[in-house]
Amino acid sequence: MKLITIKLALIALVITSLNAQAARYVRYDVNGATAYGEVVGETVHELSGHFLNDASRTGVKHALDSVNLLMPLDPKDVSKILGTAVNTKRPNLKLPEDPHPRWFAKFPSSLNHSGGGVMLPPEAGNLNYEGELVVVIGKTARHVSEEDAMDYVFGFAVGNDFSENTWYGERKGRGEPSRLISKGSDTWACLGNEIVTDIDHRDRRLVTRLNGKIVQDGNTNELIQDVPELIAYASRYITLEPGDLIYTGTVLFNEGARRKMEAGDKLEVNIEGIGSVYNTIVPMAAPGE
Repeated sequence: MKLITIKLALIALVITSLNAQAARYVRYDVNGATAYGEVVGETVHELSGHFLNDASRTGVKHALDSVNLLMPLDPKDVSKILGTAVNTKRPNLKLPEDPHPRWFAKFPSSLNHSGGGVMLPPEAGNLNYEGELVVVIGKTARHVSEEDAMDYVFGFAVGNDFSENTWYGERKGRGEPSRLISKGSDTWACLGNEIVTDIDHRDRRLVTRLNGKIVQDGNTNELIQDVPELIAYASRYITLEPGDLIYTGTVLFNEGARRKMEAGDKLEVNIEGIGSVYNTIVPMAAPGE
């Protein structure tokens, strides 16, 4: 028992040490100019360029509350957004003996910043929120092994993956939109303001709140296919580029938490040590608006 206690203490020490080295990167607007920065405490240190390109600090600093934080990645710098469906452990979940990730795709136009409105099409009756850990790829990855996969990760962010789950089944033909639309609509890939690097993504509490009430309460350890397997599997077939995002899958919903979304609903997702993303459901604008 004493040996187990010592081992657990050493593991905790390693995790604490890794978290102490964590860096937080942002994209922001100040006085009409957009820049990239590193957040230290309540200060933003301006960078000489994009943080994905090993940019250095310029010496310019801003108080965090004096800048307008933007989505950390400009959509034009994101070539792909991949997601996985049914990728967390849950009671009574039946999967094949050796399941593979159930991939789907979103688009750069799907990206939505924290504080942004999530559009609700009038014909949508089953729009769902899904709080998730998001992986940010840092290096071009092709045929990457699970053992080497984490070397290709730049960092992690908080995401909320919206989807219209009735449409996903494509059961009514032209009577409803397709699977592509059910996942890839504009504004349906929400992303937190910060990308956090040099941390262990495992064993972090993930909580989603709907109008202040907890509707999801899980842990990043619940992934069926963890980050290294996802990267290795995808890169076997698809080249991953710096700035690409992987939404890793949502945790179990609290009983009775799912319901039809309504305009004005407010969603917040928080992942321990990584950050939060906040969004509000808004009516989809009519053509021409």
